[in-house]
Amino acid sequence: PPALSFLENPSNVTSSLGKTVRLRCRVRGAGEPPEMGWRRDGHPLELADSDQAQVPLSEDVWLGTSQLSIPAVQLSDAGRYQCWARAGGEQL
Repeated sequence: PPALSFLENPSNVTSSLGKTVRLRCRVRGAGEPPEMGWRRDGHPLELADSDQAQVPLSEDVWLGTSQLSIPAVQLSDAGRYQCWARAGGEQL
């Protein structure tokens, strides 16, 4: 089985200008906890407002969650957002 698998990943999200948008992804894996992050249009969001947590489900299985928050959405926020996760030499 793969070291990583997405349990939840955002798909199409529509918002109104000025509203807050929250995108959430969840990853399950074995081995070490994941490194997680977000991209917009293929570019890393280095200073993104995101909350992340890794929760052990057993001794060697964990659940990683990342939530990206975009407050007061503007036209400049439009794009294709992707959650990524990396652990054990594998990246999704």
